[in-house]
Amino acid sequence: MRGNVKTIKLAAWLSAAFAVITYFISIKGSLGVYELKWLPDVFLLAVFGGAFASMLVVLICEISKYYQNRESAETYLFSHLYYLYGRLHVISKNVDFLLAHKDNLHKDFLTQPIANAEAEMNAIYYADYAPFTKGNAVWAVKTRYNSKIFPVVQQFLQNCGMFETAVLTDKLNESQKKLGLEHGEDNNAVLVLEKLCVQIQEPISLLDEALTEIDRLCNGRYHWTQLRDDLVKRLPDTRTDMLECFLEKN
Repeated sequence: MRGNVKTIKLAAWLSAAFAVITYFISIKGSLGVYELKWLPDVFLLAVFGGAFASMLVVLICEISKYYQNRESAETYLFSHLYYLYGRLHVISKNVDFLLAHKDNLHKDFLTQPIANAEAEMNAIYYADYAPFTKGNAVWAVKTRYNSKIFPVVQQFLQNCGMFETAVLTDKLNESQKKLGLEHGEDNNAVLVLEKLCVQIQEPISLLDEALTEIDRLCNGRYHWTQLRDDLVKRLPDTRTDMLECFLEKN
């Protein structure tokens, strides 16, 4: 979109300049400015009038392309916000599952969901959405994401990474305990999961607000409320439920 905006501004400026020059040439006789014998007004009118018409066509085409690209960019923003929202819900379900199965915690359990969420998070941050004015409402949502939501999601995902460290620490403490050595707390992983269970509510809530706002600004184009309800319904309570659903359907 940034390229579109720059081209439109340049084409608009050149169109205005050529229009002024063409108009001046057409009335310069009445202003007492006479044409040069070697550079007749007919030739100048043909050159600058043609340039004005050409730039006007470019301007119209670029404006049309801009509106198409703007809609695509809005869909891009909404889609990746939706995917990120879904990834966080998957992490939430995994955390609930781990808390229900404390005796068998594996350090890599959250690794892939975290990586998926980080990819979506960065895709939104660097999305190319550049309207003509900073007062654009969707731009305001994008700006709020970059300044407020992104840091919250980033911090939460970094906190999720502490789960792997906690599992390894617990295993080390368990080994030291078996050897009769001094050891620290042996429930670090559970404590991390309990904290994550509380902390995830803020990023999910912020993303829900952003998705609701974009859908409203786009006149309900994406049907966010229905999408959100369907997403939550499709997520089983635990991974055991996911396996059972898969086996029943296949």
